[in-house]
Amino acid sequence: MVSIGYWAAHEQYSMHDLLKFVLEAEKGGFTTTMTSDHFHPWWHDNAYGNFTWIWIAAAAERTKRMQFVTGVTAPIYRYHPAIIAQAFASLDVLYPGRIGLGLGSGEAMNESPLGFDWPRAKARLTRTKEAIQIIRELWKGSNSDGFLNFNGEYFLMRNAKLYTPPAKRIPIYMAATGQQATKVAAKYSDGLISYLGPAEADKVLHVFDSTAEKEERDLNSLEKIAEYKVSFSEDYEEAFKSATFWRATLIKNVFDSDISDPRKLQRKAEKEVPDEKLKQSIQITTSIEDCVRSIEEYFKAGFTRVYIHSTSPDEIKFIQMFSKKVMPHLNVETHRGKVAASA
Repeated sequence: MVSIGYWAAHEQYSMHDLLKFVLEAEKGGFTTTMTSDHFHPWWHDNAYGNFTWIWIAAAAERTKRMQFVTGVTAPIYRYHPAIIAQAFASLDVLYPGRIGLGLGSGEAMNESPLGFDWPRAKARLTRTKEAIQIIRELWKGSNSDGFLNFNGEYFLMRNAKLYTPPAKRIPIYMAATGQQATKVAAKYSDGLISYLGPAEADKVLHVFDSTAEKEERDLNSLEKIAEYKVSFSEDYEEAFKSATFWRATLIKNVFDSDISDPRKLQRKAEKEVPDEKLKQSIQITTSIEDCVRSIEEYFKAGFTRVYIHSTSPDEIKFIQMFSKKVMPHLNVETHRGKVAASA
């Protein structure tokens, strides 16, 4: 059974507003939320830089059953994998079975402002792979006494032990678009996170499935997760205006860019990303029912879970209308989240 979730964007909204949104989403039938994890936002004007891990604890405390997954946490420099393991284990102890971890190789805007050099894609991927290995070993206890020693190309662990292990098995998902990253996701993670649309994702999904099969992994146990961006308002211009916040994500090769200043990203996007490209990437609509067909296309392409990333000018209204007019028309699972199912 396929499923849908809600997306909480920490770059665009305050933590207080996001708490209101996730409470409304749970009320409307959502049971899982994916939440971005950045230091700098993609845009300078009217942006936020919330610390996601703190927000997850506050949101989990206020909700009853909502599950939370990061989309994504980068174990490159600013987050050491052992600290990630400790933080998410503690979250899972407080909210058992409601915590998931999304990992990825990150962007310069989240590492360079803290004084780190931005490494090449190959180095970032190796760091991510090593991080997954370290996190998993710490969560399960590497050996009989639970102490981990790890000597990788980039990370070194010496007799490290989590004295507060997770209460449940925490799933790890990995963001990937390139072939090598997708293979790592298929081999080491519990599922793929993709920001590609249905028409673009065929090759990535094929590489993921074929690699998982070669590794003799159960495809039915692995998630293929998509992000679906939409902006809704009865006023088309208002819906479009709200969507322009994400223009910088459409800069060519932006995920490999060494630009870390949101002001520069914004200026570059305003020059290089035309309105038509934005409209192709984000569904701008005055009819909430248009979401039904768009989401179904993701499932037809092979995705198993779609997170609804709304950048609507009135987010509460979007959630309420989506819950009433879209969810009933989708043959999806809304009352049994896959984070709990994989625990």
